[in-house]
Amino acid sequence: MSKSNDFWKKNLTWMHLAAMALGMVLALLYWYKSGQFSDNILKKSPVLMALWGVLTGYILIDLVKSSKNRDEKNE
Repeated sequence: MSKSNDFWKKNLTWMHLAAMALGMVLALLYWYKSGQFSDNILKKSPVLMALWGVLTGYILIDLVKSSKNRDEKNE
């Protein structure tokens, strides 16, 4: 198995995918409710809001996962 496959297997789990999907859905829901009427460039575009949600979901679940792994190593 190549190093590239190991990297993706380690850094893109089902939890990451679920968090990214949830982040995208919540970001688009926010855009639909109030963001589309904003003058802010990020809030004005549904594509940018969806990308922001995906990025936020990935980062949040990665922080939780790394924190959990650190706690397990300390015990």
